[in-house]
Amino acid sequence: MKNILLIKSGTLLLCSTLIFSCKSDIDVDVIEIDSIKTEIVESVQSNEGNIQYSVPTPNELFEIIKDQGGELNIDLINAISNKDNYISTKSQAINFGVYSADIGYMSCFEHNLEFLKYSKVIEDLGSELGISDVFDEELMLRIERNEGNGDSLFIISNDTYFNSYQYLEENNKGTELALIISGGFFESLYIISNISGDYSKDNSIIERIGDQKIVLENIIDFCSTYMDNESVSEIMIDLDELGQVYEANMDFIEESSDVSTKNDIVTLSGGGHFEMNEKAFIAIKAKVTEIRTKLTQK
Repeated sequence: MKNILLIKSGTLLLCSTLIFSCKSDIDVDVIEIDSIKTEIVESVQSNEGNIQYSVPTPNELFEIIKDQGGELNIDLINAISNKDNYISTKSQAINFGVYSADIGYMSCFEHNLEFLKYSKVIEDLGSELGISDVFDEELMLRIERNEGNGDSLFIISNDTYFNSYQYLEENNKGTELALIISGGFFESLYIISNISGDYSKDNSIIERIGDQKIVLENIIDFCSTYMDNESVSEIMIDLDELGQVYEANMDFIEESSDVSTKNDIVTLSGGGHFEMNEKAFIAIKAKVTEIRTKLTQK
């Protein structure tokens, strides 16, 4: 079974690292970076092991961006008024992810005025998706008690996203989970692409946009498990198209690869990495803006 490993704290593996948590020993033939990924996945699946793909929560990503000089632009978040347009399970799940990213963005930059309003929107969508148990009375009281405390609201929004993910996983709602994670990813990338400023080689936020390529690949692999669902199949088209933009425009820099094993965790690092350039930044920003607009206007 494939699982998304949401990272709540600690080092974020955003560059050239994949984590595979396995139930049995794995023999690996290391050839080149593309072959490494294929051989590992095939070996794990044949041994009925678990594959975990590391993906940061939106909050973790925004925290990194804030540390690198990112700023709040409240005009970028999805309007609450759009919520009533989301009547299908697909649009509700995707925009649950979108609004969750928005609330993480606002809380990270301590814009607390609309936190409670957005929390209630997420609660409503969660109820429609069958995860109302996550939004109990205690959670809402917690939000109200900490309405002016930016640090506490940031923790609450992160916990809520993580708890929603856990609930969906434990209750076999993988299709909804795939859509939520995709929506949160598109919104997060849309926001950071539009607060990054103009391209320059030393723009650290734009460098983080390039790092999201590996996160995108992990999400695509996770979503592929649920491709028999029409809604997931449709969002996979968007994910794949964005992936093609990354591949076509970023520069690939070759480097040596390394495979290490500790406590049944196989970690692959190196082998090469993709590097941002101005052409890639412009193309990625345009594509993610196009997709995000389509997803939030339904």
